[in-house]
Amino acid sequence: MEQRKRVITAIICVPIFLVLVYLGGWWLGVLMILLGIVGVAEYFQLVQRMHPVSSPVWLILGFGYIALGMLSFFGTRVLGGALWLLLIVWATDIAAYEVGRRIGRTKLAPTISPNKTIEGFIAGLLGGLLVGLIYGLIFMKAGFIASLLIPLFISLLGQLGDLLESKVKRLAGVKDSGKIFPGHGGVLDRFDSLLLTSPFMYLLLLIIR
Repeated sequence: MEQRKRVITAIICVPIFLVLVYLGGWWLGVLMILLGIVGVAEYFQLVQRMHPVSSPVWLILGFGYIALGMLSFFGTRVLGGALWLLLIVWATDIAAYEVGRRIGRTKLAPTISPNKTIEGFIAGLLGGLLVGLIYGLIFMKAGFIASLLIPLFISLLGQLGDLLESKVKRLAGVKDSGKIFPGHGGVLDRFDSLLLTSPFMYLLLLIIR
């Protein structure tokens, strides 16, 4: 049942998301604002679980992190690199999940995310690198070095972003940050990798333009 929910949600949400990314402008801007608001609300709930009397520093850092990530993703769309970023992150996630599930044996960070393995981590890097390299060379015309190093760096950051969000959830004692996406969790669950990678991708796109 849970797997069915995941598939149905992905079939509905992914095309809508890609269409809005393609349209860009106000369409994507409004989406980023809405996702940012929900993400901040989820983060505040997680912080409340960790620290019932929350320090303003925690709240400010979380708000800044989420706002910067959403704004930077919009910036990557303006620079024409949003799809490149998405393909790298998605290829990384798919490769890491499939390889980790099938042949993963060595735990990567058992105290943070027990299901993640070193085998999956390496497969994620290779998957993101391969897809990102091909897209960078053919569609971005970024040159071989940039098309090689950028996907590798973004793939690594994406997996670190996933671990960072897992750590926050672990401290809060919850499995998912929210329930807005049935079978997938909340905004922070689905956009954890993009929140960390988007600011760096934006800067890298500025450099190679």
